[in-house]
Amino acid sequence: MIDLRHVRHLLAVASHPTLQAAADALHLTQPALTKSIARFEEELGAKLFDRRGHRLVLTELGERLVERGGDLLRHVGELEEEVALWKGLGTGAVAIGVDPEAELGRLPAVLETFVPAHPDVRITVRSGHTEALLPALLRRELHFVVADAEVAEGHDGLEMRVLSADPLVAALRPDHPLARKRRPPAEASACPFIGASTAPRFKRWTTDQAREHGRAVGPSLVCNNYEVLARLAECSDAIVIGPRQVLAGYERAGRLKVVSWPTEGPDTQLSLIRSKGRNLSPAAEKLIALFET
Repeated sequence: MIDLRHVRHLLAVASHPTLQAAADALHLTQPALTKSIARFEEELGAKLFDRRGHRLVLTELGERLVERGGDLLRHVGELEEEVALWKGLGTGAVAIGVDPEAELGRLPAVLETFVPAHPDVRITVRSGHTEALLPALLRRELHFVVADAEVAEGHDGLEMRVLSADPLVAALRPDHPLARKRRPPAEASACPFIGASTAPRFKRWTTDQAREHGRAVGPSLVCNNYEVLARLAECSDAIVIGPRQVLAGYERAGRLKVVSWPTEGPDTQLSLIRSKGRNLSPAAEKLIALFET
């Protein structure tokens, strides 16, 4: 009988550039992972990898097992979800995807309410832009996503509900030369703009601004981690563009100053995205209700 743990280890090795990266993803030591793969090969009586220099290359059997193994683990996961539905809210596991706005906006308050009340429910949070989270949602690796839903609009297999809209604002370090300006200063064009959003309407806005002003407009850096953006702004003349709720938190901490001049950009639209017709566990539905509150 094939051990599902060995299948998971095989898929991890096949999908990561190095054994160490696969071991880190599995929270194992590299020797333990190597031993697991060797034991799997012994049980099968066949090689799964050929070693070429420092690289591991799947054999033909290895490729077939990787192809079938992904489907197998997804089916097992669905069976486990069905069992969790019967167990109720007390136990289970929920995997959530959040974009940068949700990560610093609604997520902390939701977890602060949920985790102490349900300590036996294991929650996994994956952070990233919407376009990076949607494939995982469609593969059922995530139960739902809280993010800007524009790139998901029109997808037949998904349903979306807008949770909130937040205007874009600009923020910079408190001692920035432009911090006390009440109107958009001409000098701002010489400062690098940095942000996190990759939604199509923001790209259209920057294109329209470039056409109107006759020069390139848009972020010099796009990063899905506002902490990285804030640290860069603290030690440079960079101007962060982001949702008011997120940047106001850095202002309250004394790290950035939200300026009074408007960005005139589109609002962010935080939405809850889930697969149509998929029954979720009570724990997942409870988390969704907290996000919608």
